[in-house]
Order: sequence, then structure tokens, then C-alpha cells
Amino acid sequence: MINIMIFIELSTKEGKFIGNVNELKRVFTNKEGQVCVVGWNNNGYFEIEETYEEVIKKIDARLAKVNRLK
Repeated sequence: MINIMIFIELSTKEGKFIGNVNELKRVFTNKEGQVCVVGWNNNGYFEIEETYEEVIKKIDARLAKVNRLK
């Protein structure tokens, strides 16, 4: 079985980062309304700057083999 790595770029208050979609476990909005991701670190979740919809669009685009959204 071939495991293809698929990455997306997201932003935090500290800057941008690239994460492997295959390791992403969950995207959610917390009680304060901040979008968070789970699965890219060992310490639970962290907050990102993108909206929930933007994250889903980036994942869908990468799965469709589109490198950049306009």
C-alpha cells in the first residue's frame, strides 16, 4: 500500500506552518469561536487563524490535487 503525503498550509498567531492532512484528526470551533485542529502535535489542539470553511476547502483542494486556492 502506498501512503501519499498531502500537506496544507495554515496560520497561527505565531506564523504559518504546513501540516500533513493524513495526520489531521479533527477540525472544530471551540467555545470562544476560535477554529482549532487536532492531530499535528502531542499536546491536544491548537488554534488557527483560518475559518472552518477555509480549512475544509484547503483539504478538499489538496485531495483533488490542486496546489493553490485563488
